[in-house]
Amino acid sequence: MATFTLTYPKAFKSSTGSPIVNENNETVCMLQKVERSSTGKVLNAVLLVATQQSLPYRYETRTPLGDPLFQVQSTLLTKGVSHQLIMPDGSTIPILRKTVQLLESSYSFTMDNLAFRFEKDFTSTAFLYCNDEKIASASPIENELIRTGLMFKLFQADDMHFVALMATLYQALFAMSH
Repeated sequence: MATFTLTYPKAFKSSTGSPIVNENNETVCMLQKVERSSTGKVLNAVLLVATQQSLPYRYETRTPLGDPLFQVQSTLLTKGVSHQLIMPDGSTIPILRKTVQLLESSYSFTMDNLAFRFEKDFTSTAFLYCNDEKIASASPIENELIRTGLMFKLFQADDMHFVALMATLYQALFAMSH
């Protein structure tokens, strides 16, 4: 099992990326909050419900050299929020949301003909499944009731792409609700 950690800076701003490091304290990728342009924010505020406008920011992961890995783009619609996974090549994959309990959600998507599912349990630990096999987890790191970061565990592999995918999904789909 490989373990990776992400520690939040005091102010998680769009201009800064947060490194995700392996057990040797080596950066494997960066998580970044990217805000929309000022014009986009104004349009978002005025037309948010009437049209399909993106939310004020998105989360993305990049390699340590700055190459794109994954993004989750969320769009507010009149019926709720729609999510898409943006791949490194710019292609998009729809993320389907399903309510599994009263307030809990499960998200699913298909990538490379593999069925992925992402869901969080009552302990705030999220799990990534591939073809119904649990392959990774993400859990909050808390210090005196303050969330200071995330810990990622890959159960059978040591693949930076799964860490980047987990970080992007967790931050965009679950951490925003806290």
